[in-house]
Amino acid sequence: MSRTTFTRLAWVLAICLACAHFFIPLNKVRLGLDLKGGVHYELEIQSHEAVQRDLEESRDLLRDALEARNLPGASVALEDGALRVRGAERAALDKPLAQLRGYAAVQEGADLVLRPRADHIQAIKADASKRALQIIENRINQFGVVEPEITAGGPGGSRIIVELPGVTEADKERIKGLLATPGRLELRLLAGKDRNTFASEREALEAFGGRLPADCELLPESVREAEAGPAPRGGAAPAVRRWVLLESKVQFDGTAITDARRATSEVGAHEVNFTLHSAGAEANARVTEIAAKEGRLFAFVLDKRIVSVLSAREKIVGHAVRIAGQFTEPEAEDLALKLRSGALRAGMKVLEERVVGPSLGTDSIRQGVGASLVGFGVIVAFMVIWYRWSGVNAVVALVVNVIVMMGLLGSFRATITLPGIAGFALTVGMAVDANILIFERIREELALGRTVAKAISAGFDRVFWTIVDSHVTQLFAALLLFIFGTGPVKGFAVSLTVGVAASLFTSIYISRFIYDWILERHPGAASLSIGRWNIFQGTRIDFMRYKGVALALSWGLVAASVLIVRPWRTVDNPHVKLGMQFVGGTDLTVRFLRPVDAGQVRGALAEAGFPDASVVSYQSGAPGVQEFAVKVRADRAAGDSLKQSALVKRALTGLDADGAGRRPLNLESAVSLAERFEQANPLGLDPSAETFKETYLGLAGRITGAREKLAIGLFRDMGELPGTLPPQVRALVEREYRPGSIGILKDESFSPSISGEWARKTLAAVGWAMGAILLYVIFRFTTAFAVGGIIALVHDMLMALALFALVGYEFNVPVVASFLTLMGYSMADTIVVFDRIRENLHRPEFRRRPFQEVINASINQTLSRTILTSLSVLFVSICLWLWGGPALRDLAFPLVVGVLTGTYSSIYIASPVVDWWQRTFGKGGEVLAAE
Repeated sequence: MSRTTFTRLAWVLAICLACAHFFIPLNKVRLGLDLKGGVHYELEIQSHEAVQRDLEESRDLLRDALEARNLPGASVALEDGALRVRGAERAALDKPLAQLRGYAAVQEGADLVLRPRADHIQAIKADASKRALQIIENRINQFGVVEPEITAGGPGGSRIIVELPGVTEADKERIKGLLATPGRLELRLLAGKDRNTFASEREALEAFGGRLPADCELLPESVREAEAGPAPRGGAAPAVRRWVLLESKVQFDGTAITDARRATSEVGAHEVNFTLHSAGAEANARVTEIAAKEGRLFAFVLDKRIVSVLSAREKIVGHAVRIAGQFTEPEAEDLALKLRSGALRAGMKVLEERVVGPSLGTDSIRQGVGASLVGFGVIVAFMVIWYRWSGVNAVVALVVNVIVMMGLLGSFRATITLPGIAGFALTVGMAVDANILIFERIREELALGRTVAKAISAGFDRVFWTIVDSHVTQLFAALLLFIFGTGPVKGFAVSLTVGVAASLFTSIYISRFIYDWILERHPGAASLSIGRWNIFQGTRIDFMRYKGVALALSWGLVAASVLIVRPWRTVDNPHVKLGMQFVGGTDLTVRFLRPVDAGQVRGALAEAGFPDASVVSYQSGAPGVQEFAVKVRADRAAGDSLKQSALVKRALTGLDADGAGRRPLNLESAVSLAERFEQANPLGLDPSAETFKETYLGLAGRITGAREKLAIGLFRDMGELPGTLPPQVRALVEREYRPGSIGILKDESFSPSISGEWARKTLAAVGWAMGAILLYVIFRFTTAFAVGGIIALVHDMLMALALFALVGYEFNVPVVASFLTLMGYSMADTIVVFDRIRENLHRPEFRRRPFQEVINASINQTLSRTILTSLSVLFVSICLWLWGGPALRDLAFPLVVGVLTGTYSSIYIASPVVDWWQRTFGKGGEVLAAE
């Protein structure tokens, strides 16, 4: 072995070992929520609330200044987004006005009006977004979720995307409360009126003649869960005990709190203790002094709802404060967590919510990986059979490709999603494409009489730019997917991007290195094991003779399909099935452990007010297990898809009712089980002990962990409970719970307000992809080739879209990713033909021949590689379509169609268009021959 070869081998091994370090053992690989299970939220910051809060704080500042001046009749009112000061001269407000630099003060008659400037409003919104990201990170970290993904996005960073692996269905409401509510605690005095508590808002308005007193606000006091019992599933707001009239002025808020903890009182009630800084302690002392002297009450308000109304016998001095409302333990814990992490400047609106159970993720991994392995095996067998020892060369390069891909994904800490597995498999097929191009060119050079060494060198050199061009067009699609996609789609984009980079390295460098090593050992080799089968060798088909018929036929099929599908009708169109991301609504996957008819599911949903729900049955591989995909469009008039989701789930779980009132164990989380264990305390532990909570949480974790390890992810009977449970705990579970026959494996909710945005993103991604490909082909070839390639691409997209709709598949975001991938692949296939046309135009024997003859010769010369490269990706796509499960089936079908139409269009669409452009705009071949 020469020194150069040894050095190259050392580099290859070093790269493989370095890449292996990042994914071995396999638990280093991060799995997405669709594979691992967990929850995903897309939250929108309600920045107008932050602006409103700044106006309220500025109003209180001006009121304090007026009180200090003791100006009778002076007042400050908040009107139409501005502050109006009455009964005071501007000179009396010089000091507070100096602090309100973001406001423009204008004299309107006798009143002074302060309006926030545009730059000040923008700064408030930016600060609210930045603060929201920090606070949500703090809350999630304190909650104890492992490896959360929290990122800012949307216009101006106004949205926050939160992905929490391992969080189950039963925990999501508590998590959502931590994320979506501001957590702003305020101390206020009750209004000094003869009456300040009312049974309803209407009663309060009637008591004051239809209008509340100035500088007062009416807020509800909720019935605590500890008093009312567990809230019904459905996400409804807590019941209102009464309405209380408070002063508008906030004495202190959560910014005055330095620490907060849940505690237990002497009588065993849950409470929250917190510590104030100096200014907060002074404000608290002032309020309690007023309350004691004037016999008034004061209240703690959390997010515009009263949590506790208190009295004071004397002035309370000190930094320690206690809120002793009727809290449950989780409520007290969550309130303390919110106070510790700080208050959001604005509330959060949940635009998108997804919950995936761990058992569904396990099924997805099994199906996705299984289909990918079958595809990989088919490709390996094909390459070895067709190309013999050169095929083994390609297989070695393919193995290195997989190692490099896994290493890059691991080094980037990328998350692998279910579409990402599909992208991984597809890039393997595309990597083989490059080897096929090289091998076919080497065969061609050998047929011309070149030596083995020169044929190998020419084979790599002459397809180098073809490989680069085809990979770059695929890279455009992958990058746009990453820019416009989220969650699983980004995982797909990352896999494609990494795969393109790895494929370039392995096909060009690794395969060449293997050949060079063999030639070094056998320098005088007279033959090369590269297979003998060449079914298209020496063909002389006159493709251009049939271009008119082919164009009419293909575009006629496209036009007929469009007329049948009628894509402009998105409502009540049986052929256009839009996913919930595009229309808003609820998307559930439900598993039953007993025979259930789809009609029963539809009937239950119809009784709950969802007669138009879509219910599709899937037969699970396990006996006696039935799965349903349930989709319910959002009511745009109602606008709240989350409440709709809760009602849908309540209707479905109603199919599993139990007359004895026992709760279904399959719908419980570790947290909810632990809470019940703590209440019942079957082991008789000391509630004040530090290990009390941890002990019961650990026992609950054993139960849910045992459930997740089951093949179907659900308990069939109590005999499947872990044997390590203490007898007292097992007895409690068997007495109060039943296995239940239903489990919710996936729960996704999409707000109608975000559905239009998904459509805009989709159109933008397609437009940008076409534009990028057009410019690149113009740069690398000429305008004629670019126009031909784009028209062929549009043809392939329309054909795939039409067939996709006619078959009845659903358009969702991963499917959009599939179509964008199809765009890149379609152009890559066309580039193979274009590159040969350009090459032939520079060869002397073609200079004086008619252009149609050049096209025909070029297509015939590349026909073998065109068909074979299509087959490699087609093998993988078919495997994903047939065996990848419901999630990958929709994604793979456009690729199956696209590979077939892409091969056809590169011959009968792209090439005729180039011919037409040349005859219309070209001059003696110079347009086409330009480089």
